[in-house]
Amino acid sequence: MPCRILRIVPVALGLSVLAAMPVQAADPEIDRLVQSPVGKDWVTNGGNLTNQRYSTLKQIDTTNVKQLKGAWMTRLKGSGLGGKYSLEATPLVKDGVMYISTGNDDVFALNAKTGEILWEHWSGIGQQISTICCGWLNRGLAMGEGMLFIGQLDANMVALDIKTGKEMWRTPVEDWHSGYGITNAPLYFDGMVYSGITGGEFGIRGRLTALDAKTGKILWRAYTLPAALGRPAPIITVAAARRSGTRQRSTRSSASSTSPSAIADRITTARCEKATICSAHRFSR
Repeated sequence: MPCRILRIVPVALGLSVLAAMPVQAADPEIDRLVQSPVGKDWVTNGGNLTNQRYSTLKQIDTTNVKQLKGAWMTRLKGSGLGGKYSLEATPLVKDGVMYISTGNDDVFALNAKTGEILWEHWSGIGQQISTICCGWLNRGLAMGEGMLFIGQLDANMVALDIKTGKEMWRTPVEDWHSGYGITNAPLYFDGMVYSGITGGEFGIRGRLTALDAKTGKILWRAYTLPAALGRPAPIITVAAARRSGTRQRSTRSSASSTSPSAIADRITTARCEKATICSAHRFSR
C-alpha cells in the first residue's frame, strides 16, 4: 500500500499543477469567433463549429432579398478553368477581405467590397495526379494564427501567410501515389489544424489528422479502420475496379466520415500511433 501511494502522489500533484496553470489559446480571436454566432466575419467553413451556415446579420431579410443584384465580378486569372475543375469552396471573410480557393488548389485574397485581387498563391500542383475519381476540386480553407490552411489534392497540407499569400509550411499528410488526397476544408481550433482524407475508391485507410498550426508537424492520427495485419489496404485503381465489377463509392461519401465538420460537434478520442502528442478535444456548441 505505501508503494502504491508513493506512485499516485506525484501524478496527482502534477495534474493539480496543470489544472492551476492558465490556459492561453493560440489564437483567442479565431477561437472565440468559431464558437460564437456568426456576424460580419465568416472565418471557418460552415460559419462556426456548429457548421449551420447561419448568419445573424439582418441587413438582408425576406422583405428586401428580391432587390439583390450583382455588385462586382472578378476572374481568377484562369485558375481552375476547364472541364475537369469544380469551384466548390465557400469563401472565408475577415476584416473586409475574402479568401477563396479553386479546384486547382490556388488561393486568392480579394477586397470584399470591390473584388480587387489583393494577392494570389498558385499551388503548382502536378497535373499528372491520376488518383482523383470525381473531378478536381477543393472545398475551402481554414484560418488561424495569421495564416490560411489548405489541403491539396496531392495530400499536402499547406499554410499561407494571410496578408501576403506566402507559403509558411507544407506537410505531406499522405502520398497521392497510394490513392490519397485532400478535398475537405480543414478546421482550425486552439492551435491545431484538423483534416480528413479522401480516396475510398482506391482502398485507402481513412483517418483524421491533427497538425500543429505553427509548424505543420503532425501531432496525431485517428483511424476510421483498423490496420489489416499491420499492412495498408491494397490500392484498387479505377480501371481495376471497373474490370472486376466492384461498385465504387464517391469521394464525397468517403471524405464525409472524416471531415472536420463531421466531428466538430463531439469528442474526438484519438488512438495515437507513433505520435508525439496525443490529445482529445471537445468542440462544443
